[in-house]
Amino acid sequence: MSKKRILVADDQDEILSLLKDSLSNAGFDVALCKESKDIIHLIKTFHPDLILLDLLMPELGGFEICEILNSDTLTRGIPIIIISGFGDLVGVKKAYNLGVVGYFVKPFALDDLTKEINKAIANKEQAL
Repeated sequence: MSKKRILVADDQDEILSLLKDSLSNAGFDVALCKESKDIIHLIKTFHPDLILLDLLMPELGGFEICEILNSDTLTRGIPIIIISGFGDLVGVKKAYNLGVVGYFVKPFALDDLTKEINKAIANKEQAL
C-alpha cells in the first residue's frame, strides 16, 4: 500500500517543520507549500490525498484557495482541513460552507490532527 500524500500550506516555518516531521513519522508522504501562489500548481503535480491549509497567508487566503479548488474538477474532491490561528465562529462556519472537513485552531494537538487526517482520508476512499 502506498503512502498517503498530504500537502501542508502555511506561511510559518515552525508549523511547516513540525507538521512535516510529525506526519512523516506517522507514515505520510508530505509536501510543503509556504507561498499560497504556488499551491494550485503543487496540488496538480503532487496529487495530495488531503490538504492542511492555513487561512491567513500572503496573496491568496485560505478561503480563496478553497473556492479555487472547489471550482476545478481535478481538485474538488480533495479533503481540506484548516489549521488557523483564528477560531471565530463566522470564519469556522464559512470554512465548513466551503466544504472543509476539519478545522483546527493553533496550537493544536498533533494526535487529534492525525486522527482527523486518517478519518478524512478513509471517508474519501469509502466515497469512491
